[in-house]
Amino acid sequence: MICMKSGRPFGKFTVWFMLAFTLLQIKSAAQNPSETANPNASPDARAVIKYLRSLPFKEDKKLISGQFESWGRAVLPLSSPSNNLAIIHEKTGKWVGLVGVEYHESAGLFPDAPNQLCAEYWRKGGLVQIYLIMRNPASPGSFNGGGKCDIDSVLNLNHEYHRFFFHELDEVAAGLEELQKRGVVVFLNPFAEASGDWFWWGGQKPEKFKALYCATFDYLVRTKHLNNLLFVFEPSSSHPNGALYYPGSQYVDMIGISIFVPWDHEPGPADVPAYQSLIKLGKPLAFSQWGPRRGQDQAGRDEPPADNMKLLRAVQNHFPMITWWMNWNMAYAISSPTNSNYNDKKLLEQPRVINLDDLDWKSERGK
Repeated sequence: MICMKSGRPFGKFTVWFMLAFTLLQIKSAAQNPSETANPNASPDARAVIKYLRSLPFKEDKKLISGQFESWGRAVLPLSSPSNNLAIIHEKTGKWVGLVGVEYHESAGLFPDAPNQLCAEYWRKGGLVQIYLIMRNPASPGSFNGGGKCDIDSVLNLNHEYHRFFFHELDEVAAGLEELQKRGVVVFLNPFAEASGDWFWWGGQKPEKFKALYCATFDYLVRTKHLNNLLFVFEPSSSHPNGALYYPGSQYVDMIGISIFVPWDHEPGPADVPAYQSLIKLGKPLAFSQWGPRRGQDQAGRDEPPADNMKLLRAVQNHFPMITWWMNWNMAYAISSPTNSNYNDKKLLEQPRVINLDDLDWKSERGK
């Protein structure tokens, strides 16, 4: 295979040399004595993060599949034929390795159904990610965390925005505590797409965002003593300055990248300009939100079905440090009952891909 870069060909040997150099970079950067951001993280949380750190160095079984189910009360149990993971299993015979849910729905917080599915999937042997779309303290009725809000006011102990935000965070903590009692390790994504400007916390001065992220971490970990959490820092893929929003290694366990592309577009380096700078931060990387085509909410209509295999091609050719991915739901899902993205079964059968039955994080216990 001959690849092209700046008009000059370079061969397979050079490609592998570059990958080996990248692996050495991240192995060196990842020398974190505590392994987890929370030094009191549970043994299972520590085992999971060690497992994620090991994946880029494996020959195969190095990329965990994931599917987002839904938001709040709309989250369905696996017994429902309309559950997104059940649809994938029906069409492919595979259970993905990772389930995603969101506690919030519209302008409210509804953790019961998400917790039920998370606990069910954990018992089944899968991993769990929870997204938070915290309501805007300056405009609680804003749709999906939209609008603007002064972060300084949120962090001001005497301000009403502070009281609103931390009251809601208390509710979040109560939901997460229920999962802790059940032994569930949670990939927690508290502030999605931090470098974008469509959420109230996003697109602000990096130092303000970092202060908000750190305050949230401290409250959940040090005040609420939640030791089952692995924290995800997630910039948007299109922003070259994503690493500027990084809160620090003592607050982050893994780095997620949110990336959605048109149905006929193959993701490449130009789609994730911050990739190299994010690698240097030394944390496991993921495509924590992935869409292989534009859906109605982005393009006004669902684009034609996309090839699921382009995710694997992108990871193999351009983003080899990615350890897991999470397809969004609706038009972005791996499988759908109608008008589905195609090559779903082929994707989940690839040697690189880790589905539920392939997960081996428990082998890291006690190491």
